[in-house]
Amino acid sequence: MIINIKIADANIGFEEDILKTIGLGSCVALTLYDREKKIGGMIHYMLPSRTYSNVIFNPYKYCDTGLPNLILEMEQLGAKKYRMESKLVGGANMFATFIKSLEDSIGYRNVEIARKMLKELRIPVVAEDVGSDYSRSVEFNVKNGVLRVVSVKNGEIYI
Repeated sequence: MIINIKIADANIGFEEDILKTIGLGSCVALTLYDREKKIGGMIHYMLPSRTYSNVIFNPYKYCDTGLPNLILEMEQLGAKKYRMESKLVGGANMFATFIKSLEDSIGYRNVEIARKMLKELRIPVVAEDVGSDYSRSVEFNVKNGVLRVVSVKNGEIYI
């Protein structure tokens, strides 16, 4: 079954599921996968942390709150954090002409916080398609852990 994940949202799939999200610009799709149990999760977050916004709180809008929530939800369904691996897609610098340096872009910060948190959590990042200046869409096949990444600029790749 295809499970669509909207912006500032997350979901979990099992062996026969495909987790799908579209329109990743500076946003990041972060996937977690327990290969042994065939449990996969995906979050489509907009901002690195809650400090970037003062709107009504949605944990999946931010990496620093969404990632721990997704891990907890996956563990409640039988996944184990020590078996998880991660992949990152997105984090583009969509407004390069307006940004002084790469480090100032939200896309860059979105990717960096994910890398930092995953390292601290001891969850390896096994693949990524991040950065540049174009949007992407992702399909995560939970059966085999493969991500299909589609973009106008870069075509179709599998990671």
